[in-house]
Order: sequence, then C-alpha cells, then structure tokens
Amino acid sequence: MKLDRSFLFVLSFFLLSGFAALLYQTAWMREFSFVFGTSELAIATVLAAYMGGLSLGAAIAGRLAHRVSRPVLVYGLLEGGIGLSALMIPKAIAASTFLSALLFGQADGPPASSGLGLALFYVSCSFLILLVPTAMMGATLPLLTRYAVRRDEELGRRVGALYAINTLGAILGTLVAGFVLLPRLGLSQTLLVGVVTNFIVFALAAVLARSHPRLPRQESVAERSKARAWIRADRILPLILLSGVTSFAYEVLWTRLFNQVLGGTVYAFSTMLASFLTGLTLGSALAARFATTRERAVIGFACSQLAIAVSVLLAFACMDQIPAWIALWKGPVISGVHLGDIGLAMLLLLPSTLAIGATFPFAVRITARGEEDAGPASARVYAWNTIGAILGALGAGYYVIPAFGFATSMALFAGTNLLLALLAAALLSETWHKGLLMASVLCGLVFWVVPPQTPWQLLRFSSMNRAVLAGEITFSRVGRSANVLLRERDGAWFVTTNGLPEAGVRPANDVSGDLTNPWLSSLPSLARPDTEDLLVIGFGGGLVVQDVPRSVKHIDVIELEPAVIEANRFIASRRFLDPLADPRIRVIENDARGAMVLTEKRYDAIVSQPSHPWTAGASHLYTKEFFELSKAHLNPAGVFVQWIGLNFVDEELLRVLMATLQDVFPHVRVYRPPPYGAVLFIASEEPLPIEETAAQAIAASPQSFLRKGIQSVEEVAMSIALDEEGVRLFSENVAVSTDDQNILQTRSPRILSSPIKAKGADRLLAKFDPILRVKTDLDLVFLAQRSLDVRPMQSRLNALVQGAATEEDSELIIAQIEFATERRGQGLHRLETWIQNNPDQADRAREFRVLFLANELQRGRAKAWERVGRLKEPAQAVLEAWQASDEGAIQEFEVRLAEIQRRDVLYEDALRLRARWRVASGDPEKGAEAVDLLTAITAGNDGTTRDFLLKSRAALLAGDSPTALRCVGLSLQRNRTRSMESTALVRELEVLLREIPVSEAEASYVEELVDKLGRRLNR
Repeated sequence: MKLDRSFLFVLSFFLLSGFAALLYQTAWMREFSFVFGTSELAIATVLAAYMGGLSLGAAIAGRLAHRVSRPVLVYGLLEGGIGLSALMIPKAIAASTFLSALLFGQADGPPASSGLGLALFYVSCSFLILLVPTAMMGATLPLLTRYAVRRDEELGRRVGALYAINTLGAILGTLVAGFVLLPRLGLSQTLLVGVVTNFIVFALAAVLARSHPRLPRQESVAERSKARAWIRADRILPLILLSGVTSFAYEVLWTRLFNQVLGGTVYAFSTMLASFLTGLTLGSALAARFATTRERAVIGFACSQLAIAVSVLLAFACMDQIPAWIALWKGPVISGVHLGDIGLAMLLLLPSTLAIGATFPFAVRITARGEEDAGPASARVYAWNTIGAILGALGAGYYVIPAFGFATSMALFAGTNLLLALLAAALLSETWHKGLLMASVLCGLVFWVVPPQTPWQLLRFSSMNRAVLAGEITFSRVGRSANVLLRERDGAWFVTTNGLPEAGVRPANDVSGDLTNPWLSSLPSLARPDTEDLLVIGFGGGLVVQDVPRSVKHIDVIELEPAVIEANRFIASRRFLDPLADPRIRVIENDARGAMVLTEKRYDAIVSQPSHPWTAGASHLYTKEFFELSKAHLNPAGVFVQWIGLNFVDEELLRVLMATLQDVFPHVRVYRPPPYGAVLFIASEEPLPIEETAAQAIAASPQSFLRKGIQSVEEVAMSIALDEEGVRLFSENVAVSTDDQNILQTRSPRILSSPIKAKGADRLLAKFDPILRVKTDLDLVFLAQRSLDVRPMQSRLNALVQGAATEEDSELIIAQIEFATERRGQGLHRLETWIQNNPDQADRAREFRVLFLANELQRGRAKAWERVGRLKEPAQAVLEAWQASDEGAIQEFEVRLAEIQRRDVLYEDALRLRARWRVASGDPEKGAEAVDLLTAITAGNDGTTRDFLLKSRAALLAGDSPTALRCVGLSLQRNRTRSMESTALVRELEVLLREIPVSEAEASYVEELVDKLGRRLNR
C-alpha cells in the first residue's frame, strides 16, 4: 500500500514534468524563431536539437541509473536543474543572435536559408543551448522507472503508466500554454510558469525521497549474462527506432493536412498536438496493462505496428470527405477554433495514435531483462525511439513529404509499419506468429492494389470561408512550410497556402479593382522620390513587385516558401508582366527576420506584406521588435510600409498595430487605396509630406503610376485615411504588440468571424479625416470629382465643401454631389445659376455643365446643345469631336484633345474620344495605344460599362486576348440596369465575345460569361 501511494506521488510529479516540458518546447520554438526565423530548416533543427537532448539524457541515465540509490531525489534535482537552466535560455538565444550575425552576416543583402554553413550553425547552436535542460528532461524517465519497478510483473504496467502520465502532462502543457498563458501572460511569464513548476516538483520529490530508504545498487546490464533470449530482445531497438521515424513522420503529415482545416492558428496547433498526444497517452496506458510478459509484449508490438498501418491508411482515405462532413455540422467556436473540426481530427487520428502510444511500453517490456533492468531498458528504448523521432521529423518535413507529396509519403510510412509488424513477428519471438505474418502480408497486398490517393478536396478547402475553393488546379506543391495550390478560375489564377488566400493573378493588361498591391510598391517612391533600393517581404503573386516605378534600381524580395516562387514561375509565360523576369529583382528564400538578422544592408524603403497574422510564418512580422529590426535596416529618412487586411482585425487590433508602429517610428500615416479592404501604413524617422513629394515621383515614372490610378497629387491625397496627428489620436493609450505579448497572433483568430471590414473602418476613421490638413493647395473641386467617381464618402465630401477656397469651388463641389446623388436637376440648376450670376468666372462651371449633359449631347439632343454654348480651348475640342461625322474623323482633333490635362473636367471624355478613333483605325499599334489611354480611366474602381467595352475592342485589336476577355467580364459586371440601352450593350458584348480567341484554360470562364449574357438578355 505504501509503495502504491508513493507511486501515485511519483505519477503526479511526472504529470507536472510533462506539463513543463511541452510548455518549454512551445515557448522555446517561438523564441528561436525570432533569431533563426520560421523557415523549415530553422524549425526542424531546433526540434531536432530538443529531441536530441532528450535522447542523450535518456542514454546517459540508462547507463548510470542502476548506480543511483535515491532516484527520486536525483529526479527532483534534475527538475530543479531544468528550471535553473530554463532561466538562462533567453540570454543564450540572444547571444546566438550576435554570433550568427558575426559569422554569417552579409553586406550585400539577406542570405537564403539553404547554405550548409548556416544549417550547421543552427544545429550546433540550438543543440548547445538546449543540451542541458533537454538532457535532464530525457534522464527523468529512466530514474523514475528505477524507483517504481520492483517486480518483473510490474515492468510493462508501470513503465507504461509513467509514459502515459507524462504525455498527459504534455497535453495539459500544450493546451494551457496555447490557450491561456501565452495570450494572457506573454512569452517570458509563460516560461516562468514552467520554472516554478520545476521547482515545485523538486521540492515535492525531495520530501518524498526523505521518507524512503535508499535502494541497493544493481549490477550493470553489461555485466550480466547474455542468453539467446536477451540477444533476441535487443533486436527491438532498431525496430523502435523505425517506429519513432514513422510516428513523427505521421505527426508532420497530419499537421500539414489538418492545417487546411484548422487554419494554422496558435490555438489550432495546440489542439492538434494535444489531440495527437491524447491518443499516445491512452494507447500507452492500455498497453501497460497488456504488457505483463515478454511474449505478450512481442505480440502487442507487432499488432500495434499492423494497427498503425491499417488505421492511418483508412484515415487518409477519409481525408477527402472532411469538407463535406464539416458542412454538415457547425459546432461551437473557441478562440477561432471550430470544436467540431478538432473532434473530427481526433476521431480520425485516435486509432493510429492509440497504436503508436502502445509501442513504447511494449518495447520496454521486450527489451528489459527483469525488474532490475527497468531503468536502463526504458532509457535504451526512449533513446532509440527519440533518435527515430528526430529522423522522422527532419526527413518527413524537410525531404520526403515535399519531394513525394502526401499520397506517396503515406504509402512509404504505412509500408514501413507493415514491415515492422512482419519483422517483430519473425525476429522477436521464440515462435513464429503465422497469423500476424499472414495479416501483414494480406494488408500489404490490399495496400498495393489500392494505393493512397491525394486528397484534392481537402487541399482545396479554405478554413477562412469554410468551403472548397472552386477552379481548376493547375499547379500543386507540398512545400517545406505550406501546401501551395494554384487554381485557375474566371480568367485568373489564385495562389493559396494551406488553403489561405495569398494572391489573385490575372494575365490581362488590366488593373481595375484591387489597387492595394500596386500601391504597396508605389508609396515609398511617392514619399521619397529618390528611392533606389527596395526590400519587399513576401512575394505572394508578385503583384507588389510586378510594376515597381522605374526610378527604383534594386529590389530584394524575401519569400518564406520556395513553392510560392515555383507557382509564379509556372504561369510566368502567360502573365502580362512577369515580375521574376525583372532584372532588378533578387529573390531570397528565407524567413524575413532570420534573413534580416544576417545582413547589415540598408534600404531606402522596406515593404512588408505578410498575409495572415495568426500563422507561424507571419505572426512575428507584426511586432515591435520586427519594426525595430526593419528600422535598423533603413537608410536615413527611409520609409517602412506595412499592409494589414481589414478581414483580419477589429477596432482594437487596428489600434494596436498603429500604436506599435508609432512606438518605433515618430511619423506614421495610413492610406486606403481601392477597393478599401486593407490599410497601408507608411512610417519613417523623418516627416512624410507625401502630397509635396508625389508630383516629382509621378513625373519620374508616369506610366507606372498611371496603371495604379495615380496621375496627380489629388489622387494620392484621395486615399489618405489618417495623417500623423490622426494616428496619434487614434492609437492613444493603446497596448503595443511585442514578441513577448503578440496581441495580433493571439487575438486575430478570435475575431475572424467579426472583423472590422471596409465599412467599419469607414465609420471608425471618418472623424479623423485629414484631407484638409495634408496640403493647402490641393484642387478640392477635382478631388471631389475623383472621390465621387471612385467611392463617395459623405464625411469627406462635406469636408471638401467646408474647405473650399472660393465660393465658386464650394458651389461646384455641391453641384457635383447633388448630381451624383440622384438630384441631377438640382445640381444642374446650381451650375446654371452660378454661370448666370458670374459669367466672367464660370469657365469651369461651363465644363461641368457639359459633363452633366454629356449623354444628351452625344445623342444629339438639340436643347442640350443650345444650353452649352462654346467652351474655352482645349475643352471645346471635346464638343466638336462629339459632333464628328464618324469615328475616324475624331482623329482631326487629336492634338487639341491631347492638350487636356488630368485636372480638367473633361479629361476622361477626351481620353475616350482619343481611344475611339484609334480602335476605328483597325491598326494593332493604335489598338495598344487605346488600351493605355483607357487604363487611365479604368484603373481601380473607375470606368463605366462602355469604357470596358471600348477597352475590350482595343485589346482585341492589339492582339491581347486575355485583356479583351477580362474587360468583357468587367463591362458585364458594371451593367446592372434593365434599360433598352443596357440590353443593346449586352448584345454588343455577346457579339464581341465570339470574336475573342480563347485558350483552353479560359474556356470555362467564357462559358460562364456566355451564361451570364444569356440570363441578362432573357430576364
């Protein structure tokens, strides 16, 4: 009874040990990522170092445990040592930062992660830093086994119980660290919880040790006789090594697959790991009751291997059904994790994890030569199994799965388990187990006839919109850190990583819609026209670097996942602009922070566009420390630009990100280009008078900025959301996100169902509108005209009315607002009144009158022509061109029309006229010129249905079929009325669509357009 009670105490100690061990692993992996980065090499080497220390500690303890007379006391001292050494880990990691920069720092730019020297440094450094605490962790099981096992029949049962309770503690450590400690206390205080836990275990173990007598020293196993049975028993060690290889290979494979469902959040990772460990715990506990004799353990080990193979193959076969099962049940959500998804994962993985957990106690019982060999035997099995785990984690994650894909990798791993079942049945037992041998062979034959298939439906699944993504898969790669898919749909390609959207790439020469990415690479030049060296973090679809202003001479791009670059190369020949062909661009495949630590190169600008702030590869790029690292790599007056999607943040997180940037940079601004679903922060040590510097930048690369909807300073000012003063007020008294307390990482998953989005940001930022502060000489009338064209915001328009410098400007702005808000007659009457009362100051008002009457004038309505009179040159050319006898005759007015400038009221009408005669000419070169002219109208959210119809004709003439096809779709998208004119336009689109040459890849998109056109005509 006394021994049983003391064993319960030991189990409780070991539960706490497991809790602290996984808490440390979670925290240390995150700390190392700040230095070595989150590249697959860095993560794999840190994990290998952690497990290598466990293996070494177990091996040493196995050799020495028989000499220890007070194992519980020594165990307690080891726990105290773990706590003390854990306190030193952060300092050692900080020292490694300095050392890595000293040894591998490059002056000419960030290095890639593939260098052999760098890999050896990661392995050596992480192993040395983690050696002491992890070796002490590895030694604890052999020591407690030495204390707990007193009789031969207890061997399998008690070793299994120790292993199970330690794994249960690991489950608790994973969940508590992920869901409670890290979000609420931060990284450093979470580590302190682990240290305190170790010290508590030390104190309790010391108390227990004092109440128990010393144990007698035992002979070394090496000194004992080696009968034939024991030689046979040692054969289990290479088998348990291979079992460890497959066990961790499965963990890597399942984690990669279930990332598609769980979304890659810190909470999802914790629950996934906990699910895996739960099966190990239960399996170990069940096996412990069965492993009473060596012969039963042999049968159990072979059956476990057979069960692993069968269960993983069945689970893998079910992977493609997961999206359909998810759609059937929408369970509760905690911290962004759908509990139904976790339950489904646990249900599918439970059989295999039960079998994996059972292998350890079976292997210990097979190899142990009696109760006196319990400690050394458990140490040997633990060490060999851990070495296998290292090989499995490294081999599967770094080579096998990326090289062979999921299906072939699963075949290799499951085949290994079947082989292990055969070997166990044949080599470990005194008698051959024919039933086991036949079952293994039969499973192998079935497996050969029906091999695993790639779960395409699962790989298409997106955790963000909880659905299978449509489109034809044109490229697929299991990368080293993500599953990368390239889907083709609606005439475009869409890049996803682990089911999360990264970019949409169109082959057309068209920039309508989303200008967020083009603006990212333009803001630095607008702020600092002399920008020459640019660093971009994250490649995505290459949209940020696709058309960088030509004034920029050198562009470094850091991309974490090499498969993303492969996907872009796959479609390079079909893109309108291939960013990878730009000689200015150098791609570095590495983690951004890990790479930046290793260079002293400074840039004129750094653009950071990590996508999802809750994922491991991006979360550390939204913290104060990263912003400080970026600041250290900027030249004096250099600028830093940061992207964040409004689907990923709520009001609090938006304020946190602003406060964090402002804590590092004294000057911060916020811009929102169309379609307003994201915000762009620009920050610098020096002031940011962008409205004063933009004109110089636009003049240096006019064509590049034209494609981004930027032709004037007003179009830059139009997208400003907050100036420096607004950022200060908006983020006042708000917490800062740090590496220690990463608020975006822990909160983003919790608000994905209720983010701020574009409309919420409109409401929130409106009262800080800086439009009247940024520059006093802006043309507010033109600014109002552009705002009404793109996105009318009443608060902004009211501010423009109030800020108008003259009465005329105020009247013109009000008239535009009235005309655009279905009060057309009232707006036209206001213009007429102003012209009548101020005939000598009404030139611009007369042009607006023409703009308001444009439809009637172009239809030849006599009354409209009587009202407009004559305009000043060159605006008069627009009126005369409208009266031209045919399209070709418009060419006569080309010189006069070309004199109309961007801020002129009839500028867009002049462009339409200039494009029309070019299309009518039938000359392909003129068609290309027409496309460029119309791009000035259609960039961003601009452009009417007729504009896109005309651009489609121009592109077809120029031989640019993708652009022609895309513009048909955009024209149809903007045509939502049911008038006769609308029906006529749809018929024109239908005729034009038949003329456009279509590739096989675009056929489905054309079919969709034909269907939409048919529905419009028949409604």
